[in-house]
Amino acid sequence: MKIKPDDVFIYPTDTVWGIGCSIYSESGHEKIADIKRTSKDKPLSMMFTGADEILASFKLPEEMSKEWLEDFFKLETTLGLPLTLAKIRIPKWATGESSYVSIRCLNTPVINSINNELRAPFFSTSLNLTGEPPVTKKEEARKFHQQHASDVLFFENQKSEDLSGTSSTIVFINENLNFEIKREGRRVEEVKEHLMKLFC
Repeated sequence: MKIKPDDVFIYPTDTVWGIGCSIYSESGHEKIADIKRTSKDKPLSMMFTGADEILASFKLPEEMSKEWLEDFFKLETTLGLPLTLAKIRIPKWATGESSYVSIRCLNTPVINSINNELRAPFFSTSLNLTGEPPVTKKEEARKFHQQHASDVLFFENQKSEDLSGTSSTIVFINENLNFEIKREGRRVEEVKEHLMKLFC
């Protein structure tokens, strides 16, 4: 399925269904806000497909190695980083008034195909109307698509999706490796153990 630069699309992640567009599409960003019925100033997470891509996009402390990042993102996580660490251009509409940017990293056939088409990071936010629970089932995602976003693209895995159904653990880390857990997901205890490896 071909993706144009300003296209919005619905797709499965490892936790819940998501909706996104290229981080460089302001019109796509506004459309996502309209669909979700939320503020256009609300920051959205960015999706990457591999640790190498993240390291090429951000100047991270050496403790946050490729191996550390790969293991971290296996734990259903979102990582908040200071914008000052970015090596790529991140549009203002992606972060709102925040001085941080949140990133996710998943390597699935659907997410890889989207990334290959766009050749850019893309937004990753939960598929739902603001104030309602995130969509976790394919049937629910199709219904949402039909009722609220029929003119956007719809992607699904060829095999059945095995989504956890629980939103990711969000961790914000600064240049000095001070961290704060902003939201606890189902694997938060494993995440805490993994964070401690930064100080070993």
